[in-house]
Amino acid sequence: MTPLRRRDSAAPEAEVTGTLRLESSVRVLLRRLRPGDIAVIDVMDLDSRTAEEIVSSRPAAVVNAQRTLSGRYPAGGAAVLVSAGIPVVDDAGNAVMALMDGTRATLGDDGVLRAGDRELASGTLLTPDSVGEALVSAEEGLRVQLTAFAADAVDRVEREAPMLLESKGLPEVEVDLKDRQVVIVAPGYQHRARLKSLRPYLREHRPVIIAVSDAADAVLEGAYPAAIVVGDVEGVSERALTKTTSIVLHDPTGGDAGSSRLDTLGLAHAKVESTLGSTDVAILMAHAAGAASIVTIGVPADLTSLLESSAHDHVAGAAGTFLARLQAGDRLIDGEALAVLYRHRYPWWVVGALLFSAVLALGVAFWITPGGRPWLEDVWQTVGGWIGVA
Repeated sequence: MTPLRRRDSAAPEAEVTGTLRLESSVRVLLRRLRPGDIAVIDVMDLDSRTAEEIVSSRPAAVVNAQRTLSGRYPAGGAAVLVSAGIPVVDDAGNAVMALMDGTRATLGDDGVLRAGDRELASGTLLTPDSVGEALVSAEEGLRVQLTAFAADAVDRVEREAPMLLESKGLPEVEVDLKDRQVVIVAPGYQHRARLKSLRPYLREHRPVIIAVSDAADAVLEGAYPAAIVVGDVEGVSERALTKTTSIVLHDPTGGDAGSSRLDTLGLAHAKVESTLGSTDVAILMAHAAGAASIVTIGVPADLTSLLESSAHDHVAGAAGTFLARLQAGDRLIDGEALAVLYRHRYPWWVVGALLFSAVLALGVAFWITPGGRPWLEDVWQTVGGWIGVA
């Protein structure tokens, strides 16, 4: 391969050593990635969600065969990795994917990957400054991506109009959603943190939770079991599956989506046939069932997030999510906005207990204060005389 050497003056000065882990699929790589490994990926415009999953595996560094932030649109993955302090070598070339998996290698502060004295690959070492500049430049690429996004939306309407407009093909579930508050949790960027920020709301209102695919485990960890799980359940733990009430299998590619696994576990399930994403199906289900409100967590809510989602899921895309959000209309509430606006209302018994404690503390203070005890006795005799107990 032809090395590409570009040194950034703001690049980290320390080198890191780790075991190379290579996979063409990041999802497969994440199953094998261990703390201290050097992750080798082949992804153009890494999205925030995937980057967050990589960060959770705590690799020593990331080497990308392609450009982590190409400039087509402001993909957030590069910023997530760099902000987490993980060295990222960008644009290392296709030959890096041919390296031997399991090789011990060292990444220097010059962006060169070496095994001993042998140079394996070379690229641009990203820094906070370089990523920030690239994000600003990438704003100009939004127009082209928006055009493609709009074309995909038109195509989705033509293919999925019965489900989008008339709710045809949506399954009936055992959970009654009519006039209920519903929370949909999808495995999106920072969905665990955003779910945690809504704990006061979840405790007080006890909404029906619909988890999309492996977000079911995040729901079980952060709140209480999801009432409904929608999507591919291959990555969902058995504990989360057995605690849910209804399971709706869905795979936009028409795959198994975990059906054989559920049959083995003896768990009943419904199935949806649609090229829309599982998150879109969940939103449409809640809307069609008459939910009073639909709070979304981990679901794209702005243009950049939608474009990132399209890049992450080449099959379903995000145009369907955009259309599903339009269909849900004013019933849809973004979870991040709700966390900012929500004010916890304390139960009456908490307010009563606080008031009693305050009165008790004030009484004790008067009782031990010189002159306070006789005054309290006079007050008690006067009040007792009014009610006939003195």
